[in-house]
Amino acid sequence: MTEKRPYSLLLIICRIPLLLLWILLITLPISLIRLFSSTSTFSTEVTPRFFHWGLCKIFGLRLSTSGQMCKQRSTLYIANHVSYLDIFLIGSVVPGYFVAKSEVAGWPLLGKLAQLQNTLFIERNSRRAREQVEILQKQLVDGGNLILFPEGTSTEGAHVEPFKSSLFHAAESDVVDIQIQPMTLAYTKHKNKNMSASIRDYYAWYATMPFLSHFVQALGMRNADVELIFHKPVKISDFESRKACAEHCWQVVDSALRKRIKPSTSQRLDNDDSMPPNQVNALD
Repeated sequence: MTEKRPYSLLLIICRIPLLLLWILLITLPISLIRLFSSTSTFSTEVTPRFFHWGLCKIFGLRLSTSGQMCKQRSTLYIANHVSYLDIFLIGSVVPGYFVAKSEVAGWPLLGKLAQLQNTLFIERNSRRAREQVEILQKQLVDGGNLILFPEGTSTEGAHVEPFKSSLFHAAESDVVDIQIQPMTLAYTKHKNKNMSASIRDYYAWYATMPFLSHFVQALGMRNADVELIFHKPVKISDFESRKACAEHCWQVVDSALRKRIKPSTSQRLDNDDSMPPNQVNALD
């Protein structure tokens, strides 16, 4: 017997034009606002959050938050990475610039979305790593916020890969007090029932999953509940080293995720170098 698909073809047919219309309607106002006021809070924070909020509605994503979001300027927000949908969810509530590799800017659809939603594009080149970190550090020192996925890849949404500490260096400064706030993103329910691993795969984008078919099927999924948990902010100076700070943040995020998501008894593909590039990705 053929397993019933969890997504609706009717929803896909309805949501595709709605998505295109939303992007079209938002692109012009955002472009005009940034043309005349590229550094205002309304331009860099209010309009992107509104844009992300609309994308969450179109995809049927219902976000709930817990904990206290750090509202101090110059904050580096870090989170586990499950899907390109993470950007819409986090971007709808957290004010800041996402960090993405430079190639993303040229990708069809995702590149355009990234440009609309406040993204700093950096090159994944070890020879320019210091220069790239300085760009991020300047953003924080100037009072901006950054949003980073330090795993350097995406997962199936039931565990967190160890955090790479390279970009944590951006939070080291003698000029301003830079906070680092870990956040846990958990895809917990689908149609008001606990989300199974097989259903979560329609939201999580990892391993060798093709993007286009995944994106279209995600548009056809019915309501999903996602939790965003804000953990206690820390500073690199609280720890012996950058790596120790990254390790602490990873443990906090991973522990919270495992309490909300029970891994499938069937082993998922391990994350490795065969994974497709993610929309927002840390430097190796």
